[in-house]
Parts: sequence; structure tokens; C-alpha cells
Amino acid sequence: MARSAIRRLWNPVIAVLALSGSLFVTTATAAEHRAAAVPPGDYCGPQEGFYGGGQYTYAEVRVCLHFEDGGSSEVRVSTHNNSYYWGSSWYNASANYPAYWRAEGAVSKGGQTADYSVSHRQESRDGWAGAAQSAARECGAATVTLNFHQNGPYWTGSDNDIDSGERTYQIDVPC
Repeated sequence: MARSAIRRLWNPVIAVLALSGSLFVTTATAAEHRAAAVPPGDYCGPQEGFYGGGQYTYAEVRVCLHFEDGGSSEVRVSTHNNSYYWGSSWYNASANYPAYWRAEGAVSKGGQTADYSVSHRQESRDGWAGAAQSAARECGAATVTLNFHQNGPYWTGSDNDIDSGERTYQIDVPC
């Protein structure tokens, strides 16, 4: 084969290789992409409503993984409609009749587990408290357990306490 014919055969191959220089550049691993790509915000399990003994107290509870721009993360537990029944009406928690609650559990992801514990004196219908956690700092599915216990509002006898028992949630954090 003549030299000019060989050159014509190799010219398209050289052109393709020149245009695809990115083929020779190493790319970040999938784990590096996940770790760097968590959008800031709250990623939550479902909100569940719990009554205390005798159904005189009530709170809706939700556990979330909260991410900041700088990569820090925490578990946030929030309550909504935190209220008590007296007479023939429901009233919100207040400074005069606060609710005292505690939430404990663990966050597990990728073989790492971190415990958390938050407590809060709530003087309003809605509130939240947070605690730093280190197990879920990247996107993907995390398993979060929650044990919620509340005393009050108004009814402070332990037989009226709210006790959720252990709950387990799968929380998906997008990339």
C-alpha cells in the first residue's frame, strides 16, 4: 500500500483522538461526585401524629437530615400542632403550658452509624431542635431511627406522656 493511502487511513483516526482528548483525563469517582453534590436543604421522613395517654396531648413529629452549603449536616426533629385538650377544646403549647420533648436515635449510611439526641422546651404550636451528625454527609439513602418522648403541654402526669416507640425511616438525599 502506498504511503499516501496509509496517511489517508490514519488521518481520521488521528482526528478522532485529537478531538477526544478528554478520554485520557481521569474522572472523579462516583463517591467523590456524591460527596460534593449534596444540595443544601432538609430531606425528611414522613410526618407522624402521636397522642399521649388518654389522648389529652398531641404532636405531629418529623425527622430530617439538614445539609448546609459548607458540607455540615445535622439531624433536625420538628413538631407541629403541639397541643393539649382541656374542657371541650384543643389549645397550643404556650409559655404558660410548654411541652418538654426529647428525641433520640441513630443515622446509618454506608456502614457508618452516628447516634443523636435532641431535647426542647416548646412554647408554641410548632418547633424544632437539631443535633450534629456525621454518618450521612453525602447523597444516597440513609436509615434514621427515632424515639420521641414528650411531657405536656398542660397535662404533666407521666400517664399523659407521648411515647412514639422506635420508628425507622429511609431518607433519600439527592445529588
